[in-house]
Amino acid sequence: MDTGCTLAALAGVDQSDPEAVQALLQTCIGTLLDPVLWWWALALTIVCAVVGALIGRMKGRWLAGLLWGVLLGPIGWIVIALSTPVAQGCPECGQPNAASAASCRHCGVDLRSAAQRSQRSRLKRDDWASRRRD
Repeated sequence: MDTGCTLAALAGVDQSDPEAVQALLQTCIGTLLDPVLWWWALALTIVCAVVGALIGRMKGRWLAGLLWGVLLGPIGWIVIALSTPVAQGCPECGQPNAASAASCRHCGVDLRSAAQRSQRSRLKRDDWASRRRD
C-alpha cells in the first residue's frame, strides 16, 4: 500500500480495515500540519500582498491592492490592475491628477492649498474674474 497521502492511496485503502484507514488518516494529517507547507503558504501570501500593494499604489489604492492580493493572490492583482485609478480633480482647471500629487500637472496650482479653500471663496474668485473681464 502507498504510504503517502494521495488520491490513489485514498482510493486503494481497504475501508473494512480500520488500521489501514487510521494509518492513512495519520499520514494525511501529518502532511497537512507540516510546518514547511505552512511557511510556504505564509511566504506566498506575503509576496501576493506586497505585489498587490505595489499595483494598487500605482492606481492610488495601495490598501485595496494589499487586500485583493492577500485574498485572491494573482487574481487580486488583475482585479486591482483593472480598477479605475483614484484621480484627484484640480479645483482650478478640473483636470485629473494622481492622488499623491502636490501640484497640478496641467496648470501648476498647489493642490493642497487649493483643496483647503471653500466653495464660497472659489465662487467669489470666479465672480470677481468675470467682472474684471466685462
